[in-house]
Amino acid sequence: MDYDFTFSEYDKPIAEFSMGHEAIGTWFNDELGANQQRIEELVDIVDQLVNRRIQQRLIEGTEYRLRMNQEDVEVVALSLGLDIDEELPENTNVYEDESHAECGLEDFQEALISWQEFILSA
Repeated sequence: MDYDFTFSEYDKPIAEFSMGHEAIGTWFNDELGANQQRIEELVDIVDQLVNRRIQQRLIEGTEYRLRMNQEDVEVVALSLGLDIDEELPENTNVYEDESHAECGLEDFQEALISWQEFILSA
């Protein structure tokens, strides 16, 4: 999982993740942002998962849901909760790369710590 952190022309931090993980970048941008308190809380939660003090955690955001367990992390757009498959013609595929992504917990932890360092250095 590759990622890059930059700033927009308005000095807003922007996370861009590799293909298949775009939703994680969108989650960083929309749900986490530069909020130091929220970043610290999430770093602590991930640490608890890695050290097996808790088994799982679900974080509901305004646009996305973050599901974490001791192995994996999943980011799902809340809009995917709508059952649109019934409305689409048979054999129609929906582009979900920006709405759903999964990765390993350690990969997520590494990206999160890199994001925290990026925000602190700004």
